[in-house]
Amino acid sequence: MELDPSILAALKKIGIDEFADTQKRAIPEILSGNNVLLIAPSGFGKTEAALAPILHKICTEKPKPISCVYITPLRALNRDMLRRVKSLAEELELKAAVRHGDTPVSERSRHVKHPPDILITTPETLQILLIAKKMKEHLRNARFVVVDEIHELANDERGEQLSVGLERLAHLCGRDFQRIGLSATVGSPKEIGNFLAGVGRKTRIVKVPVPKEMDIRIVCPKVIDADEKLAEKISIDPEVAAGLRFCKKMVEEHTSSLLFVNTRNNAEFLSSRYRLLDEDFRIGVHHGSLSKHIRVQMEDEFKSQILKALICTSSLELGIDVGSVDLTLQYNSPRQVTRFLQRMGRSGHTLSARSKGVIVASDADEIAEASAIGQRASRGELEPVKVRENNLAVLANQLVAMVIGEEIGIKEAYELIKKAYPFRNLDFKDFLELAGLLTELRLLRLKVDSIVRSRGSFEYFFENISMIPDEKSYKVRDLTTRRIIGTLDERFVDTFGSEGSDFIMRGLSWRITDIKGDEALAEPMKALGTIPSWVGEYIPVPHEFALQV
Repeated sequence: MELDPSILAALKKIGIDEFADTQKRAIPEILSGNNVLLIAPSGFGKTEAALAPILHKICTEKPKPISCVYITPLRALNRDMLRRVKSLAEELELKAAVRHGDTPVSERSRHVKHPPDILITTPETLQILLIAKKMKEHLRNARFVVVDEIHELANDERGEQLSVGLERLAHLCGRDFQRIGLSATVGSPKEIGNFLAGVGRKTRIVKVPVPKEMDIRIVCPKVIDADEKLAEKISIDPEVAAGLRFCKKMVEEHTSSLLFVNTRNNAEFLSSRYRLLDEDFRIGVHHGSLSKHIRVQMEDEFKSQILKALICTSSLELGIDVGSVDLTLQYNSPRQVTRFLQRMGRSGHTLSARSKGVIVASDADEIAEASAIGQRASRGELEPVKVRENNLAVLANQLVAMVIGEEIGIKEAYELIKKAYPFRNLDFKDFLELAGLLTELRLLRLKVDSIVRSRGSFEYFFENISMIPDEKSYKVRDLTTRRIIGTLDERFVDTFGSEGSDFIMRGLSWRITDIKGDEALAEPMKALGTIPSWVGEYIPVPHEFALQV
C-alpha cells in the first residue's frame, strides 16, 4: 500500500521531499495496521512517520472524528505538536486541536460541537474526556492512538494510569484501535512494546540505527585566579565559578546552546549568577515552574537567536521545537544514560549533523559519574525499563474513574484492568479487597455483581486526576506587569515566603509584597534573593550504574 498523492503533496509543502530512513521503515508497518513502537533519535522524523499513514487512512477511509488521539506527556509538547500537526492537517482540509488543563472553555465547547479529526492531549486530560458525556461519544470513533515520548511514561504511575485509560478507551469503542508509540531512547524495547499494546496484542518494533556521530566530552575546568575573585564577588565556590566561565566560553563559541541542569533550583542559581557576572550575556532560563507565557517567550527568543543559550531542565529534554542547536552542555552528571542521550540529541537536530555534548563536572564524584555515563553512552548501553506491576494506588484511581460515568460489572471491571500490561497478573482476591476498602472509604459502592459510584467518587476523582504527587503551589504575580511569572511550592513559601522576603525566579530577584489566597505578589529588586526549592526533582541513579561508578 502506498500513501495517497495528497499526503505526499502536503508533506512536500512542509519541506519533506524525500523520506528519511525512519519514515521508510515505519510508514509501511503503520499502513499495514500493526501496532508500532518507533525508536529513533530526535530530528529523525518520527512524528511525520506516524502522522503520514494515519492521515492517509483518515483521508481515504473517512472515519468520523475524533479518529486519532495523540498523547504527549507535557503540555508544552502539546503546543509544539499542534503547530506541526496543524500544518499537515490543514493542507488536507482536516482539523487538529489541543485539549489540556489550560484549554479555554470556549475552545472546549467548540471541540464538542465540531470535534477535530486529530485531538492532541495529555494522559491526565484523557481521564477527564473518558467521563465527559459528550466528548466520550466522539472518542468512540478513535481508530488510532499515538503515545509520544512513551519512555517518559512507561515506568511511572502516570504511565500505569494511561495503560488502563487506553483499555477503557478500547472498551468504550467496542473494538481495538491501532497503537503507535514514539521514543528517542528505550533501554527495553520489548517491555515498552508490551506496555503500549496491552495484553493479547502484538507490537512491531521499528528501531532506527543512529548513523550520526556523537562527540562526548567530560570537562572539569581548572580554577584560575580570576575564578577566585569572581567566586568572592558573586557568592559561589571557586569550582562553580570555573564551571560558569567555561560554559560561557563554550556558548560564545557556538551559535545556539542548551545548558541542561538536573533541578529547577540549579537552573535559577546558574541564571542568577550569570546575570551578576555579565548582564549582556544573552542567556535565558526554562523550567516547569515558570509560567507558560515566560516559557514560550524563552523558546521564541532562542529560536530567533535573540538568546544564544537557554539554561533548562527536563522541560526541554523532549521534542519541543526550539530551532537549531549546535551544542548541548550538561552541568554535572545527568545521572542516567538515557537522559543524557535524550538531551544530547537536541544538538545536531538533523539527520546529517553531529550531536555534540559536553558534561561540565565540578568535583571528583561528578567526574566519576560523568565518565561512566560517557562510556555507556558511547557503547549504546541504556538503562533497562521495567514496568511496575499491580500498583494499588493506580488501581484505586482507575476503579473510581470507571464508575463515575456508569455502573460496571465486577468481573467486567477486573477483566478490563487485566488487559493493561502493568496489571496482567492482578489477583482477583486483591482486586476485590481493594474494591472493598474503597467502599469502606465511600469512594465507590460494591454491590453483589457490580460496582457503582458513591457520594465521595466525584471529589476523589477530580482531586486525583493526576498521579503526580500533589503539592500546593502559589502563583507569583509581577506587580509591575500584573502577569503571572511562575509558581512557588507551599513548603518554600511557608519557610521563606513572609512579606518582605526575597527570592529568585527567571534568574531575577524579587521581593514579596503580599500573599493573597494562592498568589504571592512580588516586585523586582536588585539585591540577591534566595534560590527557591521545588519538590520531586532529583533523578535516581540505577543500582548497576552506581556500582560501576
